[in-house]
Amino acid sequence: MKHEKMAEQQLLIPEKIRTFFSRINESVTKARNSEHLLTLISRVAVEEFNADRASIFLRDKQTGQLRLVAGTGIPKEIIESHPAAEQKNICWWVGQERKPIILNGPVKKDPRFHSLSSTAICSSIVIPLIFEDDVIGVFNLSRTGEKQAFFTDDDIFLFRVLGDLVVVSLQLLLVQEKKIHSEQLAAIGLATAEIVHSLKNLLVGVFGSVELLNVLIEQNQWESVKENWNLLVNSINNISTVVNKVLSYSRTGIVVKENIILNDFLEEVSGFIKPRCNISGIRFFYSLPLGKILLWANKDSLYNAFMNILENAIKAMPGGGELKICCDIVSKSEFVRIDISDTGCGIPAENLSRIFEPFFTTDKKKGTGIGLPLTKKIIESHGGSITVNSKPGSGTTFTIKLPVVEIQQ
Repeated sequence: MKHEKMAEQQLLIPEKIRTFFSRINESVTKARNSEHLLTLISRVAVEEFNADRASIFLRDKQTGQLRLVAGTGIPKEIIESHPAAEQKNICWWVGQERKPIILNGPVKKDPRFHSLSSTAICSSIVIPLIFEDDVIGVFNLSRTGEKQAFFTDDDIFLFRVLGDLVVVSLQLLLVQEKKIHSEQLAAIGLATAEIVHSLKNLLVGVFGSVELLNVLIEQNQWESVKENWNLLVNSINNISTVVNKVLSYSRTGIVVKENIILNDFLEEVSGFIKPRCNISGIRFFYSLPLGKILLWANKDSLYNAFMNILENAIKAMPGGGELKICCDIVSKSEFVRIDISDTGCGIPAENLSRIFEPFFTTDKKKGTGIGLPLTKKIIESHGGSITVNSKPGSGTTFTIKLPVVEIQQ
């Protein structure tokens, strides 16, 4: 019987590893950044090993300390303070010794280690996370209470496999971030050239207006001066608009975020846009889901993002139409979906793939080509995504997805 049980466990190991691959791949797809990825993985560890808590420490490149960056079953305020693993702490020891350890029995009574945790831990597995012969972090998995089953040698083998997948996933995320950064640098170079070109064209308009006004002043045609003065004012305003939007586009990488209630935010946006719709003969509708949806966001930048889309929608319906904002939780997801739809002129198919490119615009007189790229950058800085669906003559729908912190009923 004993041999049959061992054979059964050995057959379960490959299946467990396949599950790890599937769930880690899903986590990488969902991850907004490295800390979010590690939080998702810690949750996988707790669920797959029937544990109560998991914590992941990463090596601080500047101080060399191991700092808590993610976990499951650990108070949120502790994780957010990113405490360092102290000397004689189990995680510190594993980082120093560079080898995994399994502890069964009352862990707090083990004389080799000093634990500040008030939780009674009956069994723990702690492994180093190693990349290119360097310990980049430590992964800790625990069962709490007195009657929990102990971890086994099979568990530590599987947990080390999961640890290797953590390291690989982190490196993939790092490569992806470097690729994005490289693409951003290339885009900045292209954008700089396009900024110069755009400002050059606008300055031509300013100089032309000044020359015209000089001629009119010399001829004492003061009525014509008044009539053409707006040409100069509009040219200067266009330059100011381009400069301000470019500055906004370059600054959105750093935003101060806080908890905001999406329902209240959309109420505020709707209250601002509704009068403008009334003036333009546009029927405006919006719907919100039940319960309060909590987001971790910068309210001002998110407001700018939504207003960019709504202003474009109003411009697309000069003869009136319908504008809708619909909001709902994505089924079996941690995201909220907001659809902004209009019944305007739509976007030609050849332009649809370019509307998020910096300085791409079909409105050569008033458009700067910064509004939608800025919107995309803001949404992505919040861990979200934005897509568009449009057909000429049938209107346009922008779909925004943002990660949800909490839903309060």
